[in-house]
Amino acid sequence: MLRAPSERDIPAWFARATDVESASLAGDPVPGDISAGQRWFARSRQRFADGKAIQWSIDLAGVSDAIGTITLTFGAADANSAALGFVLARAHWGHGLGSEAAREVLRYAFATLALERVTAEAATRNFASLRILAKLGFEHIESFIDNTDGEHCERFSLDADIGSSLLTRNSA
Repeated sequence: MLRAPSERDIPAWFARATDVESASLAGDPVPGDISAGQRWFARSRQRFADGKAIQWSIDLAGVSDAIGTITLTFGAADANSAALGFVLARAHWGHGLGSEAAREVLRYAFATLALERVTAEAATRNFASLRILAKLGFEHIESFIDNTDGEHCERFSLDADIGSSLLTRNSA
């Protein structure tokens, strides 16, 4: 289930954000203390209010804390596109939950928001994210080195005409 983030998500976010391997694969700095969670939550709300991004917490039946987050970030240069990003807690890796959440967000992006394109980036060594993007029909656009941390990364794109037909076919 996807829902708007709330303050109750801060401890789960902090647990994920301080998992060094997970943070590294996501390209995120490891926060120093829980107050970073307050800033994360405030930033998430502000970006939504400003129309810059929509972020969802990912819930799983039987689990009390959010198991991850997924975000659509809107670029200033192209109003008809957004970038997809997702992070799952380590305990939930490899169970298809990232694919399931991404599929739902892509349906929303194409059917409700009428976006023409969704892009995504992943570290070259993040094999799980690369598999999810391939499974969802994203096409590889380019390889690049992230200027902020020197990480080798891959950039992908999914156009609405391809994405909508793949997502409809995969849900049947």
